[in-house]
Amino acid sequence: MDSYFAFFLDWIDVLWIPAAIFIVHKHQRVKAVLFIFACMISLRLQAEMIELTGFSTGFTGLFDGNVFQRGLIFYSVCIALYLIISYYSPRTRGVIYMAASLSIFFMAFFGSMILMAL
Repeated sequence: MDSYFAFFLDWIDVLWIPAAIFIVHKHQRVKAVLFIFACMISLRLQAEMIELTGFSTGFTGLFDGNVFQRGLIFYSVCIALYLIISYYSPRTRGVIYMAASLSIFFMAFFGSMILMAL
């Protein structure tokens, strides 16, 4: 039973995909799902890179928690912010929406890297 729960917690960010389908507007759905998928892949790659160096709690050891959990929390906050912004911008053109998506993705990427490194 514990192995199933641990597996569920490792992939809990997948629940953002159906949430995005219901929250964002029709013409934004594909970009929102791709944004969440990119965040999921980035989180796992960042956590694996840090853990492969032998520092499972970050390079400084300032926080006791696992780097994956800290990254998951930070990425979840950024995804929630992205979905809120998407919901309140229904008439945003495709290019502008994509630029905002990239901006929020890079904010999430660098912010999580700093947080996971601590």
